[in-house]
Amino acid sequence: MICDQCGERPASVIVKQNINGQLTERQLCHVCAAGNHNFNIVFEQDPLAINQLLTNWFPNQQTSPSPIKKEVAVCPSCGFTFNKFLKLGKFGCADCYEVFESQLDEIFKRLHNGNSEHTGKIPASYGSTLKIKKEIEELRKQMKFSIEQENFEEAARLRDQVKALNVQLEGGASDGN
Repeated sequence: MICDQCGERPASVIVKQNINGQLTERQLCHVCAAGNHNFNIVFEQDPLAINQLLTNWFPNQQTSPSPIKKEVAVCPSCGFTFNKFLKLGKFGCADCYEVFESQLDEIFKRLHNGNSEHTGKIPASYGSTLKIKKEIEELRKQMKFSIEQENFEEAARLRDQVKALNVQLEGGASDGN
């Protein structure tokens, strides 16, 4: 797609404006978009920088003068605060992850649609196979725990489930055992 303004360079920015209830969309190249004064974006900065993302998602976390003094968690190893993390987009040391764990959970839940753990995307053709493999792994952990607890009936039941899943994983083919 070519830039709507100059007609020379490929468009890399989409500008949507609502003017008098009418939505207009323009495709601009990076040069024309940078020269357009209708919006305030600094194009020299990475638009997906983590500190910009966090600042936009958590504006209430920013430090502001307040008559009530809040207790602020500080990393004992490096002296970082959570507000400093939001400002810079990175922590000062590995201990910060433990110190600010409760605040990070909220961020992860927002980033991952309510989940606090990133699971990534899996191709549909491989997704069912991976799901079965993870289920087998979990059943084997449970089976090991059952054996340690000397609950052999439960371990046998779990073993049978693992065998059934292995048959399913192999496409229904029997392994001869």
